[in-house]
Amino acid sequence: MSDDFGMGAPLLWLSERFDLDRIVDGRYFVEFLAPRLGATQRRTAKRGPNKTPDFVARDATGVWHVIECKGTQSGLEYSTRQLGAAGPPPSGGIAQKRSIVFPAGHTGQRLVSGLQIGVPNGAPSSLTIVDPKPDEPFRVNEAEMTLADDAATRCVVSKALRQAGYETTAEAMASPHDNVFFAERRASKTFSDEAAETEQRDERAREELGSRERTIQFAENYVGRERQFLLPRPVLVGDMPAYRVILRQGLRKETIDEMQSQPSIEGLVSESGSSWASELGRNVSKGSEGFASMTIGKIFRSEIILER
Repeated sequence: MSDDFGMGAPLLWLSERFDLDRIVDGRYFVEFLAPRLGATQRRTAKRGPNKTPDFVARDATGVWHVIECKGTQSGLEYSTRQLGAAGPPPSGGIAQKRSIVFPAGHTGQRLVSGLQIGVPNGAPSSLTIVDPKPDEPFRVNEAEMTLADDAATRCVVSKALRQAGYETTAEAMASPHDNVFFAERRASKTFSDEAAETEQRDERAREELGSRERTIQFAENYVGRERQFLLPRPVLVGDMPAYRVILRQGLRKETIDEMQSQPSIEGLVSESGSSWASELGRNVSKGSEGFASMTIGKIFRSEIILER
């Protein structure tokens, strides 16, 4: 839980203050870009010196920020150790070895956040954010920023599709069958008929997007899935105990219909003619007692409802 809140709370806070419109998994960003830029890439890892930052995020002005997140319920002292120190040697989140550097005019903040989650009869919750210097960064040049934007768009839309229950379409969005994809397949000796393989995946994606078997429609024109959970013990929202959670996540129906006609986009999404690409926008979160929603532009909506 501390990992989930350690990412979610800082991203919400930063998204509102930096007007973020693309929040991208750092590892996906580097692994998508590196082979397409001809970069020599060391193997990425979840921990240690080859670890990529948790997220890169683009704001509404086109400036990019690099974000590393830490979370704990083990007290403020442990949270401070997670953030780390400049050293030498550097430690904790500050010892980020695989940071990403963007060209002048596109470079924003490079941040490490630490969330200390309060416990009953203990210290209250606190959020700390620091700005360390990178070491051995992954560099993106000015001429490569269009591809960086494409990686960000694909990551955001792929995650939205996956959350709404469209797994095959999410894969087609995140991993296009382009020259890089098939070059890697040939190198691993899993080469097959390229055109047939792409068409088969597109057909599965069309069937998935067209099926309404396991989907619901909510908030007028969003289509996706609903999941319900019974809590092992009640959660207090104000004075109201909640025993059940309803989670709805979906994409706008018009977006799904358009994607069904073109599940795979091999080139840049921005040059595909897809109208949904221009409807991506800021993450906006709203909430009232027992209810909260989050939207990504006009294409994705998530709702959470707490019930007695």
